[in-house]
Amino acid sequence: MKKSIFWTLLAVVLSFAACQEPEVLLPAEANKGINNLTVYPTWDGYHTADASGFTSKIDYEKRVITIQVPYTLPVESDNVQKLENYKKVWVQFNLDDNATLEPKLTTIDLTQTYKVTLTDQKKEQSEWTIKAALAKSSACDIESFAIPSLGLTAVIDKSSATASLIYFEQLKNVFAEVVVSPHAKIVPDPATTAFWCSPDEPKKFTVIAQDGVTSREWTLQQTEPARVEEGIRPESGKMLWTTKLSAAGVAKLDMTTGIAVTDDYVILNTRGEDPIVLDAKKGTTVGTMSLGSIKGATSSYYMTSDHKGHIVINNRVPDDGGVFRVWRMRDINSTPELFIEYATTDVYGDHISVWGDVYGDATVQAAYCGWTSTGSTSTLTWTVKDGQTVSMQPYWCQISGVGGWTNGDAIRLGTDATADFLACGYSMNKLTWVDGATNAALNYVQGTLTGNEGMKAVDAVPFNGINYVAATMETFFTWGVAGGMWVMEAKYPQTFSGSLELDASLDPDCVVYGLDRGEGGYGIYGGRANDGTNGNAIQDVKLHVTKDGYFMYAYFMFCNGYVGCIQFDCIAQ
Repeated sequence: MKKSIFWTLLAVVLSFAACQEPEVLLPAEANKGINNLTVYPTWDGYHTADASGFTSKIDYEKRVITIQVPYTLPVESDNVQKLENYKKVWVQFNLDDNATLEPKLTTIDLTQTYKVTLTDQKKEQSEWTIKAALAKSSACDIESFAIPSLGLTAVIDKSSATASLIYFEQLKNVFAEVVVSPHAKIVPDPATTAFWCSPDEPKKFTVIAQDGVTSREWTLQQTEPARVEEGIRPESGKMLWTTKLSAAGVAKLDMTTGIAVTDDYVILNTRGEDPIVLDAKKGTTVGTMSLGSIKGATSSYYMTSDHKGHIVINNRVPDDGGVFRVWRMRDINSTPELFIEYATTDVYGDHISVWGDVYGDATVQAAYCGWTSTGSTSTLTWTVKDGQTVSMQPYWCQISGVGGWTNGDAIRLGTDATADFLACGYSMNKLTWVDGATNAALNYVQGTLTGNEGMKAVDAVPFNGINYVAATMETFFTWGVAGGMWVMEAKYPQTFSGSLELDASLDPDCVVYGLDRGEGGYGIYGGRANDGTNGNAIQDVKLHVTKDGYFMYAYFMFCNGYVGCIQFDCIAQ
């Protein structure tokens, strides 16, 4: 039956074709035969076709393919390579359709030269030579440009080779800290040669690549770059640095509780110790900060900062008595100033969060952090107007519709005591959007990954017209998922929903960045994977927007693990 149908259809097709003009058959359009050649180092017979491959330069006139082996690897290191290190690499050719090579190469020795015959789409043959050579980098970009004496950081646009300063006065005899492509150099060097610049007269610099041949002229200009319409520029999030707490100078395990962030510094609060100060853009330790008489294991229990980079410190009650206290500092060189006192028999102080400016208008919110069988979702909110606390008696509220927690954190999305807020806590592990007027849960992002960790830190800032929130999760146990941090868009409660997953590709749409937690999600940056799991799963997160409004930084800290920084921007490119 099937054969009968086939022959019937064939007869119809042939009769139809007989009525048509014969089609002229042209050979397939040929490109260049060989379009690319990439090699991948192999170890013990294994290879990985990923971004680690070495690309090639193709001379089509001479029919020579030269595999470009990086002169230094990693490129930013001083580890000079040798072709002898690559006597067995996996070869991957990109050929035109229907083109073939003889012999068929799978692996080659980069110390050798190979002859191959290409048969292209037209069945024409040509002989090609394949060889390898060490190739110095041709990258000649400016990665960052800053003038520390004026607190200025330029906005880098690699597409136009410009570094833009939002500063409209003449720069006279200033020096700059500049980072260029690995092993490149900048002429003149602004770190050693003072320069002038003005809005009317931009300054020119030349960046010369490692190869000594490739160069690019860069312009330092004083202007305001265009922004994306709202929020962050998609895919702009990148890890700037990570530093293990022990390498930063933290000597005691289980005692680092929080971080504060200014434009220039990250401050690590370790209970009973002078806080350690890191460079905010590099992660290097620059010194310590004095807390004076308030320093203590329970008196300076936690530290955070407001949107302006002012430092906020609190004690923990009832460990430090029956009065909850909050201090503020304008900068790392100031003396702590007491500005909140509240008598309570409840447990507060593991975290507090600030929206706004504690020397202007702000809300300061503390979530209940006791350990009980049922937990609590209560929070306290103090309102600050014109730098003054409106009342020492806080606004108390109990969240409904979210279940109970212990060890929570919360932050208002405004400077009014009844503004909507975001809250989280163990063991519900829901980052919940709460109606500030009714205190009812409106929506949430579920944070439980395996049930062996706690989401206990949250922070939020406005950036380029959109509110962003960051939250962290850390394990209580040696077998739990560890060291998670997410940055999410908090635009509308209706879109703030979903569940964080071990597979980050399944995270909800509101997530704009998720910290890599390694294979199985068991942690790269948390204490479990490093100096020791902390039984209280201590963690912290801080979002900070630069004064010019072009950059947002997300800082995370996991006790006994790492502190790190992710950069976002809103620059239109």
